[in-house]
Amino acid sequence: MFDAVLIDGQSPAELIVPVLALPVVFALRAMVIAVRTWLGQSASSAIRRDLRCQLFATAGNASPAALSSTSVGAMTYGLVDRIETLDPYYARFLPQRASAVIIPGSILLVVALQNWLAAVLLAITAPAIPLFMALVGMGAARLSQHQAQATARLAGAFHDKLRGLDIIQRFGATGQVIDRLSVQAEEFRSRTMSVLRLAFLSSAVLEFFSAVAIATLAIYIGLGLLGYIELGPSSQLTLASGLFILLLAPEFFSPLRLLAQSWHDRADALACAADLRSMASLPSGRTSPNAIIVATERLPVAACPVSIHSLSFSYVPDQPILDQVDLDVPAGQSILITSPSGGGKTTLLNLMAGFLEPETGQIRFDEVSLSSLTQNQLARCRGWVGQAPVLFDGSIAFNIGLGRDTVDRDRIRAVAGLCGIDGFAQLLPEGLETRLGQDGNNISGGQAQRIVLARALAEPRPVLFLDEPTASLDAHAEAGFWQLLTGIREQLPMTIICASHSRQAREWADRTVEIRAGTLHETTR
Repeated sequence: MFDAVLIDGQSPAELIVPVLALPVVFALRAMVIAVRTWLGQSASSAIRRDLRCQLFATAGNASPAALSSTSVGAMTYGLVDRIETLDPYYARFLPQRASAVIIPGSILLVVALQNWLAAVLLAITAPAIPLFMALVGMGAARLSQHQAQATARLAGAFHDKLRGLDIIQRFGATGQVIDRLSVQAEEFRSRTMSVLRLAFLSSAVLEFFSAVAIATLAIYIGLGLLGYIELGPSSQLTLASGLFILLLAPEFFSPLRLLAQSWHDRADALACAADLRSMASLPSGRTSPNAIIVATERLPVAACPVSIHSLSFSYVPDQPILDQVDLDVPAGQSILITSPSGGGKTTLLNLMAGFLEPETGQIRFDEVSLSSLTQNQLARCRGWVGQAPVLFDGSIAFNIGLGRDTVDRDRIRAVAGLCGIDGFAQLLPEGLETRLGQDGNNISGGQAQRIVLARALAEPRPVLFLDEPTASLDAHAEAGFWQLLTGIREQLPMTIICASHSRQAREWADRTVEIRAGTLHETTR
């Protein structure tokens, strides 16, 4: 249009149609950008939602032994906040990468039709941006990885300190903890500023390269129009073609610059993927069949025998914790498994409960092999009480039923009475509806363990597993727990398998076996 008015002498009124077409073109361009952004955001949201569900499922199916060695704070940070780091990668970087290939290639072709030498200049200067982007990207990826690790450690530290805040206050260590957190926060700030410095530096250099490239092209076009150079097709340049090329030059570099700015999103996403990969690779407790093999009516519903044959397991190759172990537990028997610390009693309990998968051997409930049971079927066959009672910030009734549809109010009241919870619940303001504090801080350890026991008995369980259930109790509370368990066994016939060091547990058990050098040996009281 400028060429038509200034060179050809056309009247501006004759160009009314092209002038009116410009807003339509701008609107179409804005619409395309908006649609691309919407599609990118939608795809990113779906990917992050699916990934979060997959990681939750992986954590839910992971071995309890693996989960116990994983930082809860780091896992929470990964599932809640870290996954959000992937949003710029899927919403911006990947669409921009496609644009950086399609748009410059198309512009280069159009410019070549107007002036092949200008297209050559664009093609020569264009690789400088991706080259520098790659060089910066290597350093950015390393810094982002360190930053992600530091953030995960800081999140875990805050989580642990908040959980143990009452203990910190009781021991007067508040000042030391605050000083330590201040040091960690300052280290985090320093790492963050390093990442930001690199981001700003790379952006400035990329802008410099693109500005120099556009300036070089402008000099060539200007000198060509003035007739100062006779290089290639420069003599064929016109005001229309020169302005056309100059207007397209920023659009040629714009996708590359935007890609360079999004390159840090890629570095953050790679660092995030490394963290999430460790969560996704949490070892599964056992391999569950994809389809139901055992019919529901074949599942044991009352006290049943438990047997293991030729069972072997090791955490480290060629260093077996259990080696060709055989054990038969008759229905309704209470058996105690003991060993020196680290001898494998908890490992054997985890294997028998289906939380770990043996290397060799078979485990059976009644005549049903554990390997043929799905996770849901196995959960219906066994109850579990660990050494550290886990209580949620809800009522006593909620902590017993855990919102399960199969556990109604009458059943909760029944097992609460059976486990002796009614005795202390009556003294609380709202009885079974009294809200417990975080980790049950409003009740004693013995009371917390009774609630956990009631949770395990809220639904009929043929087999009950106990892992050091009295480790956190004093002698008086421990005696009350074993006495309570004896009374429960008389009313709810179960096969009970317990791992413990306790002397009182030896007196409670019908039978005691000891693990020595990976094998089982019968012992006497």
